[in-house]
Parts: sequence; C-alpha cells; structure tokens
Amino acid sequence: MHSSSRTSTAARRLAAADPAGMIYGAIVSAAAMATVSLHTDQAQRVAIGTGVVLAIYWLADLYVHALSVRFDGDSRGLVRRLVHAAGHKASVLKGGVPTIAAYLVTYVLVRDVSVAAYTALGVTIVLLIIAGYLGARQAGSPERAAVVEGFGAGLLGVLVVVAKSLLH
Repeated sequence: MHSSSRTSTAARRLAAADPAGMIYGAIVSAAAMATVSLHTDQAQRVAIGTGVVLAIYWLADLYVHALSVRFDGDSRGLVRRLVHAAGHKASVLKGGVPTIAAYLVTYVLVRDVSVAAYTALGVTIVLLIIAGYLGARQAGSPERAAVVEGFGAGLLGVLVVVAKSLLH
C-alpha cells in the first residue's frame, strides 16, 4: 500500500473514532500523570490516579453533553441522555489509554516512576503530532502544512512536559 493511501486510511479511521474526544483524553491523562507523578514514587498510585482523573473528566464530559442537549430540545430523562452520551464519549477514555499503557510498560521495564512518566508523556506528544498531521491531511493540506500542524498539536504535550519539569 502506498504511503499516501495508508495516511488516508489512518486519517479516515481516526475521523470515525471521534478525534476530538481522543485528543482530550490524551491531554487530560498526560496532565494528570504529570501532576500525580510529582507527588508519589508508587507506580500503582500514578497509574490509578491518572485513570481516576481521566474517568472524572469523562463523567463531566458526559454530564455536559447530557445537559447541553436539553437546550436543543431533548426531552429524554437524565439517565437516558447519560447512557446515550456514554456511547458517543467513550473516545475520551480511549484517548487516555495509550498514556497509561506506556507508563505501565515503561515502569515494568525500568522501575522508575519519573522515567516512566516522561516516557508516557513522550508517547502522548507523538500521538498528538500524528493526530494533528492526519487531521490536516484529511482536510487536504499539503504535506509541509500537515507536518507543521502536527508539530503544533504536539506542542500541547510539550507544555505538559515543561509544566512537569518546572513543578518538579
């Protein structure tokens, strides 16, 4: 398969998977991990703390969606609106999984909370770059502009790393 057709296929798959939710999940999990890893040297606490913050963000996102559809005239009860939102907003949780998984795998290999956290943040930056690049290519941007947009998206992750470094 040609490189541009692989890029197009990847961009279409990402577009179908709710990229906004996935990007939010990745950024929330990275920010949570950067913060939690500053306060403990217990790997399990970092992973669980990050997961809990991601889950709370997801629940808040569900509620915001369930509330906002009321203004569009949705007359269903709260539970039905939340269940409906949960199906559409699962991408937030999926977006946080790579950060947490990278952290756990790295920790198992090196047994260092800080190294594992920075590695997971690096993985998040790469994923943000890829998402930005694929989104730009899906929109028809030329290669160079897509690369610039990809690196622009990655800057969000870099800000998290800088914040972690400054707070440490």
